[in-house]
Amino acid sequence: MLIVPLEADQVDAAAAIEAADGDVHWSRAQFEKELAAEFRRFFVVMEEGEPDILAFGGYWKAGPEAQITNLVVRKESRCRGVAKRLIEFILDCARGEACTVCTLEVRKSNAHAQSLYKSLGFNIQGTRPGLYADPVEDAILMEKTL
Repeated sequence: MLIVPLEADQVDAAAAIEAADGDVHWSRAQFEKELAAEFRRFFVVMEEGEPDILAFGGYWKAGPEAQITNLVVRKESRCRGVAKRLIEFILDCARGEACTVCTLEVRKSNAHAQSLYKSLGFNIQGTRPGLYADPVEDAILMEKTL
């Protein structure tokens, strides 16, 4: 697997994956913002030599904190270790930028993702009521010391 920064010519593909397989419903404009701001880091996962994106994810760097913003693996690429590799990559990047903590939010109903995050050392810190829309759902706030 190859993990590289999101490029402008990949925004449409990332937005299509979000629409089909994501749960936060980012628009194309939101992906474009990830390319523009200095504090935002966003990556895509691809098979070496293949043009298709398997997954994407990124974080915002805010001082010593890395906030994972959105992470989606295409349905047909799930259960292959793609998400784990991407999260480990993001954590390594954050450590390289002197971040000391990483936070994220995950749907309360997404037990599979919560289990993965726990296996990588994230701990539950609380909830954010009604954070997610379509359907409305609470978010579980998780944190990992880097």
